[in-house]
Amino acid sequence: MNMKWMKIFLFVTALSFVSCSQDNELAFTDNDRIYFEYLHQDPNYAQKRLIMRDSLVVSMGLLPSDQQEYVVKIPINVLGDPLTRDKSYKVEVADKATVLKGETTAKVNEHYLPLKEVYTFKANVWTDTLCVTLLRNKLSASFSLQESKSLILRLVETEDLKVGPREGKEFKISMNNYVARPKWWNVYALGYYHPQKYRILLMFNTEEFYSRTDLLNYGDRYVDALKNYLKDNVVIDQETGKRVGFDNLIDTNAK
Repeated sequence: MNMKWMKIFLFVTALSFVSCSQDNELAFTDNDRIYFEYLHQDPNYAQKRLIMRDSLVVSMGLLPSDQQEYVVKIPINVLGDPLTRDKSYKVEVADKATVLKGETTAKVNEHYLPLKEVYTFKANVWTDTLCVTLLRNKLSASFSLQESKSLILRLVETEDLKVGPREGKEFKISMNNYVARPKWWNVYALGYYHPQKYRILLMFNTEEFYSRTDLLNYGDRYVDALKNYLKDNVVIDQETGKRVGFDNLIDTNAK
């Protein structure tokens, strides 16, 4: 190979090397993606079993009466390896979901505090936590009305970070201010559900009560305690004015 062709060969090779280096740099940059964590371990299984959870129901009815705010912490994951430096990402409130179902009915400064303009995903970690502050004072505490508001959050692509899997692009928060019925209520013979009955059950969560509880008859102990409390104490339903009984509401004015 003469000198002329040798120079051409080296020049083309150098260009190829630069081009590949730039492509590799872009490839690594493109891998910096984040997403709302949407796969979680099923708490009902001891072995690994992942379930989809892209939404959250927040019932604030059991919060202390003087607590008007509640902070929801939502995990956001990085796709692939942890970041090598701190990077910025954005979250917006979407009027209507495009990945999930539903729309935003909550109002800023009434049902939640404004989101930040930008958030920081720290380097060398797998997960960041997005904190959203919910407000309860504009939500009805009526169990019969059962008012609920929804908030659709959506990750927004930035120069630093792109959005990962489609399933992790959005997250839905449903909020209410009444004492919602727990899923386990019908497992035990607790009668019809009433928020006041649930509050009374929570009063029994003391060390003294547990020390007198027969573990073999754990559920029965709670049922008996609830029956006796409602028998010995007058508990009034604030919406109807009726007395809360174990089996039903009692009209004390009825003849």
